[in-house]
Amino acid sequence: MHLSRKFSPFILVTLFAACQQNNSADPGLTAFSTDSMKQHIAVLASDSFMGRKPFTPGETKTINYLQEEFKSAGLEPGNGDSYFQDVPMVNLLATAAPSMQVQSPKGNFTLKALDDYIIWTDKPDSNVVLDKSELIFAGYGVVAPEYNWNDYAGLDVKGKVVMVMMNYPGFWV
Repeated sequence: MHLSRKFSPFILVTLFAACQQNNSADPGLTAFSTDSMKQHIAVLASDSFMGRKPFTPGETKTINYLQEEFKSAGLEPGNGDSYFQDVPMVNLLATAAPSMQVQSPKGNFTLKALDDYIIWTDKPDSNVVLDKSELIFAGYGVVAPEYNWNDYAGLDVKGKVVMVMMNYPGFWV
């Protein structure tokens, strides 16, 4: 589990609004203009910021850039000594083993990661092990009462690993 500090989109909106105000009213606002805003957007949108994706060096670079720009604009921190509000975030990254051995009463087989299976979870646990876990196959995992379709009908999936096919029925037809 990773925790990260995030800045609010409100900060960028505030900065943009400041750029649109009448700069003659306050000499401190002369640093803001449509051109300077375009420059900031170009910097933040550049490939070197790696999409500003959370939990990556691109996020850190973005936060550092904004903090430096706020300081150079003469802004003071608005959250104690920080320009940012702490927001706990969780990075759910499921990394599959290269292969999965499946044992069943009808026979055993091996699945190859990414070709035959992918792993996903919504649990923020730091480590989940599926070794010797009971596996339940649920077709496509579709529950669509409007079509009288429920791949989970009659299945007890509580505490078990559910395997479903990707996409939706008819996708490969």
